[in-house]
Amino acid sequence: MAERGQGVRRRVPTGINENYARELLELHTLGVDGGYTQEDVINVARIFTGWSIEPPRQGGDFQFHDWAHDEGEKEVLGVTFPAGHGMDEGARLLKMLANHPATMHHVSRKLCQRFVNDEPPDGCVDDAVAAWRRSGGDLREVLHAIFHGPDFWAPLNTRAKVKTPLEFVVSALRAVGADPDTTPRLAQVVARLGEPLYLHVAPDGYPEREDAWVNSGALLDRMNAGVALAAGTLPGVTVSLDSLIPATGDAEQLILQVNDKILDGTMTENTKDVIRRQTSDIGDPVAARALAVGLAIGGPEFQRQ
Repeated sequence: MAERGQGVRRRVPTGINENYARELLELHTLGVDGGYTQEDVINVARIFTGWSIEPPRQGGDFQFHDWAHDEGEKEVLGVTFPAGHGMDEGARLLKMLANHPATMHHVSRKLCQRFVNDEPPDGCVDDAVAAWRRSGGDLREVLHAIFHGPDFWAPLNTRAKVKTPLEFVVSALRAVGADPDTTPRLAQVVARLGEPLYLHVAPDGYPEREDAWVNSGALLDRMNAGVALAAGTLPGVTVSLDSLIPATGDAEQLILQVNDKILDGTMTENTKDVIRRQTSDIGDPVAARALAVGLAIGGPEFQRQ
């Protein structure tokens, strides 16, 4: 903060944001076991004094207030940051953290968890770290190493990840060729499934592990959403199945088409039996088709990435 008078500003003591400093080190760079101390946290917070943004209604662009910056010398992870370097201290710190071995391992593990398995294979993490070192931190190269590595394609990791509510809704719309409108109603559907957009309170983002999304209530909600989508009653979207799957009174042909067009051939015998039973007494082929598609979207196979 600053006191102003007659156009003159003078430095006044300001607090430091230890929470942000700890989040930067623990969540976004080094990781909880990254070897930093409480003194490092304090000095990181001191380095970022003066860093701010414009009011959101004015665009929210980055601003640096030199009058609020702690100009004293700091030390982080054994590296000295001489006094009087202002905003450059923060830029130097971020570059240092980005190239720290603990950051390479922590972020690589998070990427492998995001794209490969809730329990990231050591080989995937090692390949990602090696690509990070070779490329100087080019995340495109890191992701290339993950996607072209043996762990990504291993049977153990095929469809090992469960879709988040957002991924579920988006993939369901794509599967049936739905046309979303411009209202917030579809975002409200995602929120009701457990993932209100941009409203996660903690600074670590929504969970990547399936135990955060898989429970009986959540799966029932997904089933209801899938059935509503296929029936054309899901808010915020219009859909026609006519060009995707022909309506037919032949149950086996219907199952074959749904398996091919919605589940890419992964439908289990259990899901086939469920669709047979649930559609057996429906005389209208259009209604039977909608229910079969909805059951497939709400079923276990479609929940996998």
